Amino acid sequence: MKVKELLSIKGIECFSIMSDQTLLDAAKQMAECKIGALLVMEKGHLAGIITERDVVKVLANEKDCRTVNIKDVMTTNLLVSKSGDDLDYVMAVMIQNNIRHLPVVEESGLVGMLSMRDVVRVLVKNLKAENQYLKDFIGGFDA
Repeated sequence: MKVKELLSIKGIECFSIMSDQTLLDAAKQMAECKIGALLVMEKGHLAGIITERDVVKVLANEKDCRTVNIKDVMTTNLLVSKSGDDLDYVMAVMIQNNIRHLPVVEESGLVGMLSMRDVVRVLVKNLKAENQYLKDFIGGFDA
């Protein structure tokens, strides 16, 4: 399955925040939206990503999330996916780089975001379907 097929199933809704907002703003938005990452925007363009892990790192260093700006802790060297990428490839990229969120971009700009949960959900669904097919196939020989 390709990324574009998964996006057509799950939708292209993405949550974002501006880079000059605080880490507390990001944490509140992630909690409210029940998500683990926000795309960071600057002047209408994708500038980075902020995740739950970033919030935890700041707290572990005993810094105040009310005074730390997102732009100071966000990830800027983004790994991204394209709509035509295969989900097996996307999963391999996420595993190898220990990331759970991957923006999907095209020449026109941002088109969506995938989480590890999105990818795993589709792969498990495909495995269940294949498993059922094999059971039905094997069961056909019992008659």
